[in-house]
Amino acid sequence: MTGELDGEMEMWVVVGDLPPVTMDTSETPTPALALKLYFAICQDWAETVLSDGDLLECHPIRAAPTKEHAEMLLGRLEFIREELIPAAAG
Repeated sequence: MTGELDGEMEMWVVVGDLPPVTMDTSETPTPALALKLYFAICQDWAETVLSDGDLLECHPIRAAPTKEHAEMLLGRLEFIREELIPAAAG
């Protein structure tokens, strides 16, 4: 993929009323793939929190690992899965 930053690392950044995550565009070259990876990262974190699993196995998420935060995140992820990923895929 070539663009304005040819030769530099280009990144996707997901931010908003969600935990921020950055992803290298070489691994996720399209918006749909970036959103799918974001979904997987955050779902893994939330499910690990809810099951009292080991967060060292998860991508770091800047939120207190509480049941409340995990459930809130899963609710927001449903919107991403149902609305944003299909829209990004075209």
